[in-house]
Amino acid sequence: MKKIIWIASLLLSAVVLVSCEKEGGDDTDMDAGFYVMADKNVIQSNGEDFATFKALLDGKDVTAETAFYLKEGKDMKPFSGNKLTASAAGKYDVIGSYGTFYTEDPVSISAIDMPVPAAAEDTDPSKTSFVHRSFLNQYTGTGCGYCPGMIRALRAAFEDEQTAEMAVLAAVHSFGAGDPAYISGPRSNSYPFLHIDMVSGFTYDMDPFGEGKVLKTALQERTSSPAKVGISANPVLKDDVLVVTVEVKAAVAGEYNVGVWFMQDNVYGQQKDEIGIVAGDKSFEYHDNCVRSADSRYLNSYAGYPLGEIKAGKTAKRTFVLNVDKTDWKLKDMNDIHFAAFVTAKKGRAYEVLNVIDCPYNEPSPYEYK
Repeated sequence: MKKIIWIASLLLSAVVLVSCEKEGGDDTDMDAGFYVMADKNVIQSNGEDFATFKALLDGKDVTAETAFYLKEGKDMKPFSGNKLTASAAGKYDVIGSYGTFYTEDPVSISAIDMPVPAAAEDTDPSKTSFVHRSFLNQYTGTGCGYCPGMIRALRAAFEDEQTAEMAVLAAVHSFGAGDPAYISGPRSNSYPFLHIDMVSGFTYDMDPFGEGKVLKTALQERTSSPAKVGISANPVLKDDVLVVTVEVKAAVAGEYNVGVWFMQDNVYGQQKDEIGIVAGDKSFEYHDNCVRSADSRYLNSYAGYPLGEIKAGKTAKRTFVLNVDKTDWKLKDMNDIHFAAFVTAKKGRAYEVLNVIDCPYNEPSPYEYK
């Protein structure tokens, strides 16, 4: 995450803070209902490489009786069998239909004309003691008049270097479609809202987290335990297509999920202010860590794609693809692009983030060992 530089000094006042504890960030049951999965999400656009689809209904294999379709806008084009090839680079969305059941969300397959990058080099394969960070999801928007309070609160909190080292921040601008950083993906029931590891969160009345102390304490509690997993990432950019291989190493055996949220810094947009915080401060017109693609949606959940069980000391990986839209995003500098790679696991009926790293777009991010 970029170091946050503040142009104006911050004036802190009284704190009115509510902490909302939940069992987990998403209660989607990944084992129930009708759904379609693919054996890989990235293929070569050579007309020969292919992805194979499997359909399950309440855990039962119904692939042979399922029809598969390519979703192109509002059109649904059937294809034969359960294998998909591509002769052109791009994104292909596949829908499955079985009797009266169909998949609400398509399974996306990215066809690329470049090699899939290898995992980042592991400097100490025998080691499983990792730096532990929390994933902060800031639900916000330029049209949210009360959001400047949360922005100011986070600025104050992240001025403390120890706090900044314990977390990765992602700003989800899903409040309103007029926002230049608007994303229609993850949403909150209230704005502003700060979700910590998809488990607990903070909302507020008007003011910061008591000079950052409350948030710092929450992060210390979340990251004080040893990390159950470590994460590495290796990105490669070609013709505005960013391909990233994320590898996960388990310190503790378990079933894990992985996701990537691609972000952009320095997005310009005038911030609505109904609480008198902005007051001509131009720094509020530039927004960092804006999520451009939340590539973690699986079965109506943003908790990540399943990697299956990983034994202690072993690894699993997944490849992610982002089409960088320089025109729509008004992107002037590729250095404003970075991404958060995170891992979740089930907690009760829901999921929590176990670790996260923030990565530049143009160099490997190896495992961070302690």
